[in-house]
This record gives sequence, C-alpha cells and structure tokens, in this order.
Amino acid sequence: MDSKARRHWLLLIICLALTAPLCAQDNPLDDPDLKEMLRQAQEMQKNVSGLQKNPTSLDARKKLAEMEAQGKEEEAQQAQAEKREKEKLQAALKKQLEAPGPVVLPDWTPVTPQFKATGSPTRKIVDDEVRIIQTGSSSLTPKELADGWEAAAVAANNLNHGRNNININDKLTTIMFLSTRTDPVEEVKLEACSEPNGKLTQIEISSPLPKPDVESE
Repeated sequence: MDSKARRHWLLLIICLALTAPLCAQDNPLDDPDLKEMLRQAQEMQKNVSGLQKNPTSLDARKKLAEMEAQGKEEEAQQAQAEKREKEKLQAALKKQLEAPGPVVLPDWTPVTPQFKATGSPTRKIVDDEVRIIQTGSSSLTPKELADGWEAAAVAANNLNHGRNNININDKLTTIMFLSTRTDPVEEVKLEACSEPNGKLTQIEISSPLPKPDVESE
C-alpha cells in the first residue's frame, strides 16, 4: 500500500471512530475499541513517515526485486542452454546410431565359453551414448563366465578389469568390466544373470562407441 492510500485509510478510520460511538457513550475516547483503532492508525502513520524519511529502504527493496528478477532470468537462460545442448547431443547420437558400417565388438573382447547368440550385434542409445550390444545365453554360471573373462584379462596383461557380484532373492548377476590402458580407451562389459534353478545364464556383452562431437553438429 502506498503512502497516499495509507493516509486515506487513516482519515477514514479516525472519522468512523469519532462518529460511530457518540450515540452510546458520552466520551467516545473512553471506548477501548476506539483506543485500539486510534493506536493502529498512529502506528500506520509512523510506518508511512518512516518510509518517507528513509527512502534508502525503498531503493533497497527495488534493488532486491531487480536482483531476484535477474536471477530468474539467468536460470531460465541456463535451462534453455541445457535444453539446446541436450537436443544437439540426441541428434548426434541418432546420427551415430544410424551411421553405416560394421557393428562389431572390439576385436580383443574375450571369448565367452558356450555362448549362444540370440542374433547379430546391434547399436542402441543407452545413457547418452551409443553402445554395441550382443545378447545370448550360456550353460555356464555367471561366476564361471566372469572367471573366464578375468583370466583372459590377466593373461593379456594390458587390460584394466573390475567385477561386481550381485545376489537378489537368489537371482545371481555378475558384471565384468574390461578396458584398454592406452588411448583411445575401449571398454567392454559382460553382464551375466541367472534365475534361481535356471538352466541357462542370460548374457549381454556391450561396448560404448566414442562420444560424438556435438559442436560439429
């Protein structure tokens, strides 16, 4: 509420306060409700006077409002920039996904014993990257398959390797990671999973393609 409006309300309160109780009391100033109304009117007048005497508080509020508006504008611009970058990345990934050429895993990928493929390797966008994926099954357990990959990595003597063993309600999953130690770094991942009392282990072997150059798109 600005100072002019507050002065109008102040005058209205005083007029109502002085005229309404005259019929009921000889001295309206003794009415407690009137005293409270006058106190509130005086407090309002003090606040208006304080703002008039201290214009810097108004300037501070104005600057604060401007800063908040600027912050919101910068957040909106940042969100738009992130959206554009994501759209560029998705376009680049789609182009990489549909590019002609052979779809094969790295030639140093270990042989998976008793592996029966369910088809040819395919490309798929997974977590903002294109991966070559080969699925299949084996009669060996997840542990036996991971042991074979780990032994191959140790024998090669030029591969980094890591392993995760997961057991959820007797569903066994073993994940094996292998990567080269020289640039450009190549990676392959074996994920072997068997259900309780299952006769076959389901396998997914995958390898990410190099990140596409988004700036060139």
